[in-house]
Amino acid sequence: MNAIHVHGGKPLHGEVKIQGSKNAALPILAATILIKGTCIIKNCPHISDVECMIKLLRCVGCTVLWDGNDIVVDAISLRENRLPREYVTGMRSSVMMMGALLGRSKEVSLDYPGGCIIGERPIDIHIEALECMGARIERKENGLTAGAQSLKGCPIKLRFPSVGATENVILAAVTAQGVTILDNCAKEPEIISLCRFLQKAGAKISGIGSRRLIIEGIKELNPVIYTVEADRIVAGTYLLSVMAAGGKACLTHVPVEYMECVMQTAQLMGGDIQVDGNLLTVIREGKLKPLPYLKTEVYPGFPTDLQSVLLVALSLADGESLVKETIFNNRFRMAQELNRMGSDITVCGQDANIRGNRTLIGRSVVAEDLRGGAALTLAGICAQGDTFVNNYQYIERGYEDICRDFRLLGADVRRRCEETEIASKKEETE
Repeated sequence: MNAIHVHGGKPLHGEVKIQGSKNAALPILAATILIKGTCIIKNCPHISDVECMIKLLRCVGCTVLWDGNDIVVDAISLRENRLPREYVTGMRSSVMMMGALLGRSKEVSLDYPGGCIIGERPIDIHIEALECMGARIERKENGLTAGAQSLKGCPIKLRFPSVGATENVILAAVTAQGVTILDNCAKEPEIISLCRFLQKAGAKISGIGSRRLIIEGIKELNPVIYTVEADRIVAGTYLLSVMAAGGKACLTHVPVEYMECVMQTAQLMGGDIQVDGNLLTVIREGKLKPLPYLKTEVYPGFPTDLQSVLLVALSLADGESLVKETIFNNRFRMAQELNRMGSDITVCGQDANIRGNRTLIGRSVVAEDLRGGAALTLAGICAQGDTFVNNYQYIERGYEDICRDFRLLGADVRRRCEETEIASKKEETE
């Protein structure tokens, strides 16, 4: 039952509203730990990673409630600083609880974070930065224990602009003593959102959106109401899906200001991109053009989270393409499943050579990570016949309801459990 059934072969036409951003909501929810009061985080996506973060917040003593797409968090008092293994190992973003709990209660204990299998994602950068601020971190076989009498601001230069490490430093620094100057930090839109949330709560942060953040620690943050922006990766998924399958789609509530590289890539492939405020219309007619060379990069470059979906489109393009992965060392895992469906992708180290003009055939395939699962669903939409994408649990980590959204675009896509319900209702009627 934990699979998606896709009957492919049709172009995409329709309209989809883009959900709230997963990668913005998670660090903001972690940041509510720093605020002794009630915060309301609006426009949160109903996805399993957010549910996991809610469980972590409840475990440390927060009261957390859903109200539609809003999450109400009361962190007036905490009772625990040990994070349960079952939640930490299931979600990579749980690591940012380290900076938040050090900032609030000055101690935390957690297992090494889990998540998707897309290569090595060491947290050494996080540990080094927090140790600079005075945290004592003990590395154990299965996890970490961290404590600090007090956190102190200091100059920190990250050896790589890690999003997670940047978030952890921000969370630890906003209530630390003194000034933290963070150089070579990430400047992804999700970092900007976290900083704006904290600013609204009273934090003193300057340099937002640049590679240098200056954070002046304060004693206390105030409760706030904050709205999470739309998810640029989900928007990019559906934009590139129309490029792959052909057709015309209107995407609403799109954070277009953060999607310049993705839109430019679609235009290079022959897409017609029209923007009116936060409404984005994508049209693809005629042959899909290949990309002689594209590499994934930290923002504002082409996002690694859209690389898998791009491989599907390039498999159908009129020529040969080359994609270089520069962020993760094992993100071409789904290429093997795409090749089983008819793609011709050769992976050599961090490069993928894609020979286009392929015809995809429906198969039973296995998702091994979140974005790879979305890409395999798209491959089924573009394929002839029926495709079954197994391991749906990966996809629901980042997409509220990918089947619903693709159906709004005219695709024949259903969860296996939905098919069972439809069949049962039909039998009852008969």
